[in-house]
Amino acid sequence: MRFFSVLFAGGAVASLCLTSFAQTADFSTPAPQAQAAQQQTTAAAPAAQAPVPPLKLESLPPDPHTPTTEERAAEEAGAMRAQISRLAQSQANWGPKASSPGKALTMKEMSRAKTPSGTQVTYRLTGTGFPPGARLMLVRWALNRNDLTSLMDGIVIDASGTAVCGEPLPTLSAKPDAPANPPSTAAATECSKTMAANAPVEITTTAAKGEAVRLALVADDKKGGAATSAVPFPLESEDKGCKLQVLLGSKEAELVLIVGDGFKVSNNFTLGAETFGQKTTLGAKPDAQGHFAAAITPYVQGHDSGDTVVFYQSDVCTPTLSFHWGKGSYKVE
Repeated sequence: MRFFSVLFAGGAVASLCLTSFAQTADFSTPAPQAQAAQQQTTAAAPAAQAPVPPLKLESLPPDPHTPTTEERAAEEAGAMRAQISRLAQSQANWGPKASSPGKALTMKEMSRAKTPSGTQVTYRLTGTGFPPGARLMLVRWALNRNDLTSLMDGIVIDASGTAVCGEPLPTLSAKPDAPANPPSTAAATECSKTMAANAPVEITTTAAKGEAVRLALVADDKKGGAATSAVPFPLESEDKGCKLQVLLGSKEAELVLIVGDGFKVSNNFTLGAETFGQKTTLGAKPDAQGHFAAAITPYVQGHDSGDTVVFYQSDVCTPTLSFHWGKGSYKVE
């Protein structure tokens, strides 16, 4: 889990809520309980006080416990599992669940081109529910990142719903006696510096098999937006209308999401994974829409890389697929 040790060094995971760019988990140890209230003093005569019982050894408080090496390791492992769970949940919910109410964003593939560095895939964005003229920032959540990267600012949604570069804002002349404006701290570049006004916003990227391209448009005040994703090279298997899909949670597949669609609600099924002969049962169940999502960390002690088989068995369908993980497994298509 070397990747996770680095990823969670700051304790941040990309937020599900687009009102902020980061969300921090607190795994600090709860503070010790406060001691009893201070003893009250009275002016009563000593003769009126009850006799003080003799101190006994069994009434002494226990010595503070020093965690053993095994206990500290278990605590650290538990904290890491909680962080991984939050990361997986954030990735699985990216899209409509992460978007503000009434807002939606979609990606449309425009072209593909083979290059020495991989297949370049170009997308355009379409949005609904955004106020007319609202200036938006384009952000991306890339693999092996624990935050969202600002790509471009000054975007608007035109009358057709297409994300385009907005007209450049007028430059205000400062009065001679007015203090200079502080430099902008925004990481994103104004789109008008590299694009013509009203030109469609296009995103060109490479990706590996099973890698999701996750994008979002966020209001300038960061109080609302919509998220979307696309998988240029799906890693999936389908049987009788049931589709299993593997999504990379990290570049070397230390974390992967298992996503299912088209499954019927049933108690008679088995969803699991097998790596180096070790089988794991996944507890996810299809919802009323036939969708489920589960996360696994396929690494096995003593192995730097390997292959994992994911299977779903029921009396309706039996889709199965496999993926490679570990050192050197990330390769763009």
